[in-house]
Amino acid sequence: MALTVFSPRRCCLLRRNSRVRSVIICLAGAQSSKAKDAKRSISRTEKTSRPGSLPVFEKVTSLSVPPSASSPAGISPALPAVPLELELQGLSPLDAQKRLTGHVKAARTLQDFAAIIAAGGRLIDAICLVAILSSLPRAVQRSAVPVVTMTASSLMGPAGPPPGPAGNAVDAAAAAAPVANPAGGAGIQRSMLQLSEQDTRELAGLVSGVVALVRIRLREFDSNGLVTVTVGLAKLSSYVPVEPAVFRSILTHLEPRLPGLATKALANLMWALATAGVQPCGSWLSGFYTSLERQLESFSGNDLANLMWGLAKLDLMPEVWLMDQLLASCLSRLRRSHSVADGATLLTCLARYYCAYNYRLGDEALAAFLGAMQPGLRAGAPGDLVAVVHSVVCMSHMPGRAFMLDLYAVLKDRLTCEPTLSYADFSRLLWSLSRVDCTPPRSWLREFIEVSTPKLAHLRPRALSELIWALACWDAKPSARFLDEYFRASRRRLSDYPPAQVVDTLSALAKLGCRAPAPWLGDMLTSFCASLSEARAHELVSLLESVVAVADDRQWLAAPPQRAALQLLADTAASRFDAFDACSHARLVLALARANCCPGAAWLSEQQASLASAWSAEGGRTGGGMPAGIDTATAAGLREAYSQWEVELEPVLAAELEGRV
Repeated sequence: MALTVFSPRRCCLLRRNSRVRSVIICLAGAQSSKAKDAKRSISRTEKTSRPGSLPVFEKVTSLSVPPSASSPAGISPALPAVPLELELQGLSPLDAQKRLTGHVKAARTLQDFAAIIAAGGRLIDAICLVAILSSLPRAVQRSAVPVVTMTASSLMGPAGPPPGPAGNAVDAAAAAAPVANPAGGAGIQRSMLQLSEQDTRELAGLVSGVVALVRIRLREFDSNGLVTVTVGLAKLSSYVPVEPAVFRSILTHLEPRLPGLATKALANLMWALATAGVQPCGSWLSGFYTSLERQLESFSGNDLANLMWGLAKLDLMPEVWLMDQLLASCLSRLRRSHSVADGATLLTCLARYYCAYNYRLGDEALAAFLGAMQPGLRAGAPGDLVAVVHSVVCMSHMPGRAFMLDLYAVLKDRLTCEPTLSYADFSRLLWSLSRVDCTPPRSWLREFIEVSTPKLAHLRPRALSELIWALACWDAKPSARFLDEYFRASRRRLSDYPPAQVVDTLSALAKLGCRAPAPWLGDMLTSFCASLSEARAHELVSLLESVVAVADDRQWLAAPPQRAALQLLADTAASRFDAFDACSHARLVLALARANCCPGAAWLSEQQASLASAWSAEGGRTGGGMPAGIDTATAAGLREAYSQWEVELEPVLAAELEGRV
């Protein structure tokens, strides 16, 4: 049996049918010398016309194929792939567009999409573009790898942005908006998806080609197509730049169609604009808010979360009456879903509005949000759990004891089981819990300290400071093993400590009654003195008190280098005496006395005058008598300190102290 040789165009047509291709391969392998003169022509219609050919296909494919040197025994060599350009030859524009759309649905890599765009060119219509911008972001996500980076502190973390329009978690490249973090700090660690340099260059070329095609076909998209294109370009903008002008062109075409958009389209559109960082104009926003108000009761909980996240990131504050209605709808959906993910996003956005616009719900309403999430706490992701408590604390709301006890129980599992807390989540959790008026159970604290020990080496200075501060707030003295690891981990980072974190760390150790090793304490003093100009007046007093309290070696404290550092602190404090109250004056003197550090006659003379002045002023404000914070024991301590230094008291101060002893 001989096989008719087909032209390239005929082969391209046959390539569409895998069954026919298998028949041809098997027939070609099974031909014998006795049938060389027999000719058989296999047409495309003959093999695809009716199901009756199936038994013939099964029978033919059962024939044995002699092995070849280039393929494994019994396996036929595959036909070479036909380039997409050849597939499109001879097809009508409509058929070519259908063929291209089919290839888009099957594309998995950036190279697949590059081949489609290169072969299709201007044949790619609006439908195909919608398919490309729906699938290309997923291909990019498959090619990207997670990378830990530092991002600015943000109220949008640690939960990050809400789930995107596709229903999957949006990669952290579309991270939260940069807003001031009430917790302070220079930044947090965040895992982001990044492409290799080669993939980034290839994606940039792809996006440039897609944007050019979108501009050509812009009038051909329907409303949902425009929204899908906006969402797709927004996702791609997390990896490569996308011109803001193309988003503004889409918004211009969408503006008259806003009344016809469904709730999901409205939410996805705002999410996309926020992700791309494109601010709509005033008239467009008016139409958007009108459409939003008309369908407010129809939004799902996830769509409301996407909508709120987009508005908050773009710093868009609707009218207060619309905002109140929007949040009432959010609370209603949350009471039905108990979704911690949606609740975390909403509370994070509210915390931003509180910081930016002083807009805050009442404590009763915030408690209602927490109560709606409480049944779903166990199903919450670690970052969402942290975002909930962090956001309400930022808004100066204290969660109820019942909610906190349930949260502690869930966090106990998150500390040891997967998925566990990230280091950034752990840091924020420490800041939040140390300010909540609900001490965790002792069993929780013991496990918390045990689990925290391996994390110490990975925590940044702020987190290390917050950790020891939280333990001091809970009156939970850690074990000697924990402290050894804490001093070892923090000493490597002492040069990065700002003055406030040095003071917080030492104050917490003093409150816990812990003793710090001399080398570590010396590095702490050096770090503080290097940034002395940034230190505030009360921090100088707290530092002097804490250093004396935590030093485990009094002889080391009296050595010349340490005495010089203490004298520098005292001199700096002396330059700020006018800002001190009487209590701070007294604490400063008592700290120096306990350190056995005599500041000198000139220093003491100025200090006495300032103390007497502050004493008189505060006594006058409180209606006469002893200033706040100065009790009988403090007055006695001051007299003893001056006596130890053999300093003659000024008459006014002597009379004040004599009257208090």
